[in-house]
Amino acid sequence: MKQILSALLLFFTILSFAQEKYNPLAKPNTYQNTDNPNYWKNKMPHAAYWQQDVHYRIKADIDETTDIISGDETLTYWNNSPNNLDFVYFHLYQNAFQPDSYLDELQKENGNSPRYGKYESKKLGTVVESIFVDGQKARTILDNTILKVYLPNILESKEAITFKIKFKTYFDEGEVRRRMKVYDAWGNRHYNGVHWYPRISVYDAKFGWTTDQHLGREFYGDFGCYDVELTFSSNYVVAATGFLQNRNEVLPKELREKLDIKNFANKPWNSPPSVITEYKEGERKTWKYHAENVHDFAFTADPTYRIGEAWWKDKVCYSVVQEPHASRWQNAANYAAKCVKIFSEDFGMYTYHKMIVADARDGMEYPMLTLDSGSDPGYRGLLVHEIGHNWFFGQVGNNETYRALLDEGFTQFLTAWGLIKIDGEYLVKNKSKNKFVAKHTKPTRAIDSRVFFSYINDATKYNDPKISTHSDGFNGALRHGGGYRHVYYKTASMLYNLQYVLGDELFLSAMKHYFGTWKIAHPYNEDFRDAIIQYTKADLNWFFDQWLETSKRIDYSIDKVSGLGDDYFGIKFERKSRMQMPIDFRVVANNGKTYDYHIPNNWFVKNTNAIVLTKWHGWDKLNPEYTARVKVPTGIKDVIIDPTQRLADAYMLDNAYRFPVKYDYDTRLWKYPDWRNYEIKFRPDIWYNAYDGVQAGLHANGGYMNHHHLFDASVWMNTGAMQKDDVNDPDLYDVFSYRLNYNTNLDKIASNSRISFNTQSLAGLYSSKMGLSKSDASGDNVFNINLLSMYRPENSDLNYLLYPEHWGINKLNNRIDFSYEHNYKYSSGNGKLTFEIKNSALGSEYDYNLFSLLAVNSSKKGKLKIKTRSYFQFGSGTNWAPESKLFLAGANPERLIDNKYTRAVGFIPNDWMGYDHTTNFFHAGGGLNLRGYAGYLAPELNDDLITNFGYNGTSGASFSTEIDFTKYMPYGFREFGITYYAFADAGVITNKKLNKNNLKDAFYDARVDAGFGLAYTFDNWGPLDMVKPITIRFDIPLFLNRPPATDDFLQFRWILGINRAF
Repeated sequence: MKQILSALLLFFTILSFAQEKYNPLAKPNTYQNTDNPNYWKNKMPHAAYWQQDVHYRIKADIDETTDIISGDETLTYWNNSPNNLDFVYFHLYQNAFQPDSYLDELQKENGNSPRYGKYESKKLGTVVESIFVDGQKARTILDNTILKVYLPNILESKEAITFKIKFKTYFDEGEVRRRMKVYDAWGNRHYNGVHWYPRISVYDAKFGWTTDQHLGREFYGDFGCYDVELTFSSNYVVAATGFLQNRNEVLPKELREKLDIKNFANKPWNSPPSVITEYKEGERKTWKYHAENVHDFAFTADPTYRIGEAWWKDKVCYSVVQEPHASRWQNAANYAAKCVKIFSEDFGMYTYHKMIVADARDGMEYPMLTLDSGSDPGYRGLLVHEIGHNWFFGQVGNNETYRALLDEGFTQFLTAWGLIKIDGEYLVKNKSKNKFVAKHTKPTRAIDSRVFFSYINDATKYNDPKISTHSDGFNGALRHGGGYRHVYYKTASMLYNLQYVLGDELFLSAMKHYFGTWKIAHPYNEDFRDAIIQYTKADLNWFFDQWLETSKRIDYSIDKVSGLGDDYFGIKFERKSRMQMPIDFRVVANNGKTYDYHIPNNWFVKNTNAIVLTKWHGWDKLNPEYTARVKVPTGIKDVIIDPTQRLADAYMLDNAYRFPVKYDYDTRLWKYPDWRNYEIKFRPDIWYNAYDGVQAGLHANGGYMNHHHLFDASVWMNTGAMQKDDVNDPDLYDVFSYRLNYNTNLDKIASNSRISFNTQSLAGLYSSKMGLSKSDASGDNVFNINLLSMYRPENSDLNYLLYPEHWGINKLNNRIDFSYEHNYKYSSGNGKLTFEIKNSALGSEYDYNLFSLLAVNSSKKGKLKIKTRSYFQFGSGTNWAPESKLFLAGANPERLIDNKYTRAVGFIPNDWMGYDHTTNFFHAGGGLNLRGYAGYLAPELNDDLITNFGYNGTSGASFSTEIDFTKYMPYGFREFGITYYAFADAGVITNKKLNKNNLKDAFYDARVDAGFGLAYTFDNWGPLDMVKPITIRFDIPLFLNRPPATDDFLQFRWILGINRAF
């Protein structure tokens, strides 16, 4: 036995001396060394674990004149699995960005028809020109982004194989978002080289071969070693994964000093770059890199790159920034070093020797390299996020295509964590130079901005998805749509709630354990779950089941507080949704003293200074209520659930005994809704019309998360000041006007449904409306039902109106309206279809009903934007409200009331309006929309006698089109934001009652107009983000087919409109 042990000792001693010492910074490949502390065999996550090993050796030339990478790749692949393999798969990611690809089909399913670049259009992404396996040419089958390679000989378990691949990869600039980017950088070609080489698919214990087609989202790769040589024109500055082997050759000290970012600290933003190294056609430079413990290799290259540098311990952090941006990237390398420090100390030591943050018009992560954008301080969140990915993605290499939450969600958590650790609780922002904005801008909590706001915003609407879902399986949507964004935000919320459950210290220790266990390995969801449970020795299955596998949400409330005598109080809690959590709560006594309590939800009790009460074992529908018995001698002033504000409760308004309301001045500046409080905002409201004169009032609006109990209300005192001199009955204007709108969701009854109520007295009109709406989850289909009543009591109220002769006095116009809206997309545009049914209702003094159909479409044809509007209305009834009839030229008086500029006289000159035997100069879109006939009575003649007027009716049909040719106009005409278009409108109308016998002759002869127009939208109100834009339109209807008697068919006419015609 001693002889055997001695022999083994001698064998391992010889082996250790024979093996190169582990050195991840230089050749040869020492990734598989026994002294590599990161190699999976030296730190197996569990006894049965295995993963494959790779060694890529790539030589690539990047041609700046053609944007083509020409590469030779040698890949050694170790089969560490227990299975023999007779074929392998490679990812050719760039093949996704071309016609007829799987991603192209997904684009079409989402109503997009993208423009492809010159190479993409030819289906040139990554082209494998040849592939040999151990010297033998291999047979292959290509299916878009997946290349299947049949092995000439079976690759047995524990054996290795070598591939030699010649390939070309094409940069391009199509419309589909592509991480492998090329763009112009002040006359130079900028390159982001990512997923640019044939990459072998992962073969793992869970799935075998992972062969997901690339649909623009996530990736998965084997760990190993990369030796890469990149040849560029000699003027390029390159940053890439790995240790630069020939630094003295490609980046000598003298050149490095010239490129230092500090030299450009005062350079004006976006000013042209200097030339450090002149471009010499044909002069090349090769950058050589060696990287170990990585699963990918990426680079970025730009002649205008300048370099910053900072260190933490033995880790170097570089910033590479385009020189025109250098002045606002001065702290980037230092900030990166702070991130590396914090994440290393809190979650586990960074494995690699360097970190690069690059100014590259992106936001993406690769081993040792992040591609970023923006400037300080706005880029801080992006830098923290992408650097954080080098922990969860770079080092912990989960299958992000299958389940992206383990990298994107964990990194989103790190984003908030890092921002708080570095900058404090609130985001760092540049102080506005505008004094009003500076005064009224409130600080934004980092944890809200990066985590809770986005999650609660959907959870409060019952709209947060099950996050344990394939990254391409979120309702077939693109990018962050379909709920995919909650891979980020819900997961980050889950981790903060895991911290809440475990307590701070145990949580961090457990996260370090998970990171250490799975560093440079491939975990799945169950591996994270097992690592946390095994380390904490707590049953957390209830936690992970709820957060990962369901769409349940947290919703606790304080139902009531009641005195029990002898200074004791009962606090009744209710769990209103089906997710259970432990509860921390604080009692605030009348004397200001606070008492902290903890209610466990199972046998586990975290380390806490709070008083621990008996457990509340509420599960799904079981035990939804719990009463805590507490002693508070001076009485209870307030009770607050989770004073640390980590519990991601979807409805916080009942999480305190005292209703949480916050009052503020309504600055009209955008900010995040406050998910902790009901918000009420006030502001003065001044308006004007020619009859009331100046209206001095107060406006208030409020709600919770822009979803619950929303209201806006205004009340004005009408002063009569600056009243127009020519108004009738100048003293009979209304002394007060008011408007109140309220709506809230009915999600507990039916998802995506709302109830609304409106009452108002404006411009002499008393009106009320109550409505219900229901939409699908996408919002593409909406049903509405409304009960409304309109009443104008006095003749003097007609003084308010643009068209006083078209409104009934002292008559109730009660109605019930039904509508259905359908939004849709097609290959070249989008559209909206609206069906409406309106019927006179109980108590109405009118009798009419109508059915209408409206279709509006917007599409593109080259540089042209084409809009069309089709409208049809069928009406019947014996007594029509004049304000609700169908108008030939545009909106009816009922519709005009909805617009503050057309509600009452005062903004439109009187001589521009009115109906007469000629056209006028004002138009409001709506009705049949024949704008050229605005103000024209449109008489119908029979033997030269007027038999009727066709300016309004009860039934009609029309078609309108606008062709926007702005992009064909010279720049001088476009630079101010003016839109230019040609238009045409055509339609028919009638006042007759339609039936099947008179459809052919009931309508008056068709009328047509055509001409040109221009429009300008005032959308820049300085810092006031929430002020709605207003569009002024100037149309020239040159042609009328049935003009007034005094006009010619073709002549100059003009009309002014507020907002577009449609």
